[in-house]
Amino acid sequence: MKLKVMPILAGSVAIALAATPLAVIALPSQSSPPSPSQTQNQSPLTNVKLTQQQQDKLAQIRNDTRTQLDKILTVKQKDQFRAALQAGQDRRSAFAAMNLSEQQKTQLRTLMQSAKSRAEAVLTPEQRQQIQKNMQSRQRQQNQ
Repeated sequence: MKLKVMPILAGSVAIALAATPLAVIALPSQSSPPSPSQTQNQSPLTNVKLTQQQQDKLAQIRNDTRTQLDKILTVKQKDQFRAALQAGQDRRSAFAAMNLSEQQKTQLRTLMQSAKSRAEAVLTPEQRQQIQKNMQSRQRQQNQ
């Protein structure tokens, strides 16, 4: 079970910790496929048209989540995560290096599930579908 929960938890924490703004991001025109680092840093919200009200609500959810995350993680764990990312590790490896307690894992899982539910409630079904497509495309590009 740990192996199934860790990737979901790692991805959720990475999204929460990342400084990716929840706004529409314009894609630069490229003749070649994006590099893995470009794909990794690309937001799932790329090409998703959000109203200003949706952007504001998502920003509030992100801020609330980060506030709660700051209460769960220690300064040392956050520093370890950032250092691992700067050293070129992928987010999953950086997350694993944080050595979270079982209590922290449970708290993070609950926090991320709540944040995801709140964010999904802000989006239309079409927007959720576009985000899902973006995530699948990103995953395919990373696996190439």
